[in-house]
Amino acid sequence: MFRQVVEVQHGRDIVVMDSMSQIELSDRDQIVVAASNGGQESGRLAIATGCALAVMNDAGVGKDEAGIIGIVRMGEAGLPGIGVDHDSAEISNGIDMWRNGIVSYVNGPAQEAGIRVGDDVRSSVAGFTERFPLVRTRETESRS
Repeated sequence: MFRQVVEVQHGRDIVVMDSMSQIELSDRDQIVVAASNGGQESGRLAIATGCALAVMNDAGVGKDEAGIIGIVRMGEAGLPGIGVDHDSAEISNGIDMWRNGIVSYVNGPAQEAGIRVGDDVRSSVAGFTERFPLVRTRETESRS
């Protein structure tokens, strides 16, 4: 499975992965673009890791919002999260999400951060990192 830092923007790594199961503790305060569905477990992993922003596939949203419920829960925990339109990017293909994804769902914290439905993933992430650069401190350096 693919997992790679594809860019560094304003001090934040953009970590693209095929599955949210590949998230690591070192992704704390970084941007995670994971081609998993935005379901319960994916949201739980994002919250537990403490990434700055998580981008996941909306998986067609589905019954009871199952495809984005993890992104909803992330918002309740104060963590920005984005759902990507399943017709714009393949599930389980992180690079396709990064290159072609279109935002279909934005939780409250992501909306407050200026991310909008209809924007593409790359410009959404670029805007986020510009507005919220990672300022290195002794604490963040010791986590790296």
